[in-house]
Amino acid sequence: MKKIALLLNVWLWVGLSFVMAQQRVTGTVTSAPDNSPLPGVSISITGTTRGTTTDVNGNYSLQANDGEVLRFSAIGFTSVDRTVQGPTLNVALQEDTRSLNEVVVVGYGTQRKADVTGAISSVKAQDIANRPVLSAEQALQGKAAGVLITTGQGAPGAAPSVRIRGVGTTGNSNPLYVVDGMFVDDIRYLAPNDIASIEVLKDASSLAIYGVRGANGVVLITTKTGKPGKATVTYDGYGGFTQVTNPIELANATQFATLVNEALAYEDPNATPRFPNPQSLGEGTNWFDQVLQRGAIQNHQLTIAGGSDKSTFNVSGGYFRQEGVVKGSAYQRFSLRVNNTYQVLPVLRLGNNIALTHYTSDNVPNGVVQTAYGADPTVTPINADGTYGFSNVNLVANPTAQLAYNDDRSQGERLVGNVFGEVTFLKDFTFRSSFGVDVGYNRGRVFLPRFRVSATQFRERSQLTRTNDLTSTWLWENTLTYTKTFNKIHNVTVLAGATAQQSRFDILTGSALDVPGYNEDVKYINLGNEIGRTANDRVGGQVPYVFSYASYLGRVNYNLLDKYLLTVSVRRDGSSRFPPNNRYATFPAVGLGWRISEEPFLRGKIDNLKLRVSYGKLGNTNIPNYLYYARVTPNLNAVFGPDQNLYPGATELNPVTSNLTWEVVTQTDIGLEWGFFNNRLSVETDYYNRKTNDVVLTADIGNGQSIQTNAGSVQNRGFELSANWRDQAGDFNYEIGANLTTLDNKLTSLGNGGIPIIGGGLGNGRTVTLTNVGQPIGAFYGYEVAGIFQSEADIANSPTQANVRPGDLRFRDQNNDGKIDGNDRVYLGTPLPKAFWGFNSRLSYKSFDLILDLQGSHGNSIYNGKKAVRFGNENFEASVINRWTAANPSTTQPRVSTGGNNYEVSDYFLESGSFVRIRTAQLGYNLPAKLINKAKIQRARIYLNALNPVTLTKYTGFSPEVGSNDANQADLSRGVDVSLIPVYATYTAGLNITF
Repeated sequence: MKKIALLLNVWLWVGLSFVMAQQRVTGTVTSAPDNSPLPGVSISITGTTRGTTTDVNGNYSLQANDGEVLRFSAIGFTSVDRTVQGPTLNVALQEDTRSLNEVVVVGYGTQRKADVTGAISSVKAQDIANRPVLSAEQALQGKAAGVLITTGQGAPGAAPSVRIRGVGTTGNSNPLYVVDGMFVDDIRYLAPNDIASIEVLKDASSLAIYGVRGANGVVLITTKTGKPGKATVTYDGYGGFTQVTNPIELANATQFATLVNEALAYEDPNATPRFPNPQSLGEGTNWFDQVLQRGAIQNHQLTIAGGSDKSTFNVSGGYFRQEGVVKGSAYQRFSLRVNNTYQVLPVLRLGNNIALTHYTSDNVPNGVVQTAYGADPTVTPINADGTYGFSNVNLVANPTAQLAYNDDRSQGERLVGNVFGEVTFLKDFTFRSSFGVDVGYNRGRVFLPRFRVSATQFRERSQLTRTNDLTSTWLWENTLTYTKTFNKIHNVTVLAGATAQQSRFDILTGSALDVPGYNEDVKYINLGNEIGRTANDRVGGQVPYVFSYASYLGRVNYNLLDKYLLTVSVRRDGSSRFPPNNRYATFPAVGLGWRISEEPFLRGKIDNLKLRVSYGKLGNTNIPNYLYYARVTPNLNAVFGPDQNLYPGATELNPVTSNLTWEVVTQTDIGLEWGFFNNRLSVETDYYNRKTNDVVLTADIGNGQSIQTNAGSVQNRGFELSANWRDQAGDFNYEIGANLTTLDNKLTSLGNGGIPIIGGGLGNGRTVTLTNVGQPIGAFYGYEVAGIFQSEADIANSPTQANVRPGDLRFRDQNNDGKIDGNDRVYLGTPLPKAFWGFNSRLSYKSFDLILDLQGSHGNSIYNGKKAVRFGNENFEASVINRWTAANPSTTQPRVSTGGNNYEVSDYFLESGSFVRIRTAQLGYNLPAKLINKAKIQRARIYLNALNPVTLTKYTGFSPEVGSNDANQADLSRGVDVSLIPVYATYTAGLNITF
């Protein structure tokens, strides 16, 4: 009996000691990429049956001893073990890159990443969130191989240029955006923080399902939806400022006067100097300081999300405002998004994705930066009596007055969304029907008051112009999907569908003279002079248009033994943009995949190795409307009658193009996917060859007439490389990614009678690009500089060059005929980079995180057109001070002049467009849980962000990102810098809070 009692005492003592040694361990489990809480994470004490799971806020609590090991595991994340060393243990889980079950969005569905046979780049929400940009395209820069994004215009609200695998046509090369299944042409209405993921489809296998809409690539965007569970409220906001980072140094007043006097003396040695005493003028006016400013930017978004097993919801409202770097420019946007799903029956699901936005924009004259560049620095912006100063030396307007008399505003609303229903029947079939709309209503108002600054900058009568336009698109899509697994080795998914779409654009403009304009209440057309009042539904020869599509699509995905993959896609499209005899065409594609790492001879030796090959055809319908119709050209006005009155006129000018057909893109892609070191390192490589045939060009048909016809061919080819490394060491988590793309673009044919395409107008009658066979689209074309004439003897011993003197540029005699003329012009460079890349990193340690993104472009050139445009005594850049003179026989900087030989189109104005830029630098800190939980806050993060803070480049302009000054010839005028509003750096501080 005593022995039994002793054993009980020992057992109770041991048990009590064990209980006393245990402690309650609490903590929060988050996702390492974005520090969001993870619900449902399984937590177990290794070697025991004890454990728990995290709640909806990612929190957990359990009894554990110091020294015991807790294992944290969740689907889609890498499991980790952590040793208990105290009452608190927070863990951040990395996404599991070793799982090939990751799902990516494809056209009309989703697929496992392992089963994809096409070239698709995926970007997640965390990679674009919290960036101070208007649209996600800007946040996407440097994130995806094969995607070239150029923010070439710094005006608030301006859309960047997006090109996927080069430029395939001389017309519209913009990709198609598909937002939650709705086709849209731009995504400026979409708040970046609403986006859950972006997939960029690049090859024929992934694009063929979009047929004629997929020729320039497709960007699939999925917005955020609610999840079953407790509702969460999230606030995301930031505020900061923008500023120009690489200011251009112009000649000051003294330097300008000296240079003007010198240029005049070259023309007429006996002329009286324009400025008798340049030294007395001092620094004068820096017109850039008068025009440019430090702008402000802010963004606020509130999101409420949640749901149950029967329905989910995600509602967000946002406000974005940006004041531009040019004084008087601003853009603001109000946005509302509502995403809902309803599981009405076990076999029936309904839903909607609806976005409504309202914007206002204060616009400045496009040429105001160019005006500031050339304005006379000896002039005072505003005189003591309140009048505006003007120059007696040059004809450049006073930029301060130009902005003061500017009144250009626009505003509008846009509704984009769809409603859908899904029915599952016979177990393996799903029918989905969706109907979407994209409706935009825009109003513009430009008021030009009466004013007089000088004899060349004045307006005798006020004028008001108002423009209203309505754009509407509806899209109805119906698809049937069959999914089945046979004998556990054959996996088949079959998709069939039919779609219809119609788009309409209407515009109405009106103008009137002598509108009072002294306040907003009187700026209406009917208050103007009836004699000067007009109203029409045409602008610049463009008429209201309607076009439509009817399409049938199909796709088969087959997976054998989880190793051998096949994707066959086809789409038959009909478009009203083509004549009835050429209205329909079929676009097929095939993709093959082989998961070599699943073969017995490699299994266990390499984590992942997949070979992909795809080939197919796509169509391009991004051409002007009604090309095959005889079109009436308006505004051909003439004066008739004894009173010589002006009468409006219009007539048909274009020959009819009856055989117009599709631009056809044929693309081949060979890809290889690798996984190493337990898939912590993943690599994708692709070779692409993209050929566009039947490009719509202008062809000469004789008698001075031309016609739009299918004549040209374009080729884009190159390599893509993407690599990503993810790992963690204790509390330190890191992810490093890089991508590189090479691009070889050229026009391979102009067809019979095709005319080389001139582009890149400078506004002074000169053009700088010529697109011809064997050259890239928009290639620079002009004279090649061989040096600077140093003496009259040097001129005499060189090929004949008209109107030159010592100090002038000497052009190369390309054909060795002893004279310099138009036949000596050659191709000088390309505006398209030969290679571009991105580097992206995300590091986190405990509560701190750091994001660093780099971007680079190499091999492209920029034509510094702002230097080349001169009509007289415009100002000079400060570098001209080192000009050629008899005492300073420069071999790089010609003599000062106001026009003539030195301003011919030549490679003197061509500069390297290569650059390396810090795209994003962001430092964040997550506030401690013990601090914020008292306020019932799940998560709070503060951060500092810098966008474009540092750019390394040899280009002497504001920014090496130069777009186009001609929206109608975007790729034919790319890289021509005529002082567009400069790209800027943005500095912000932000806050993310989840309740």
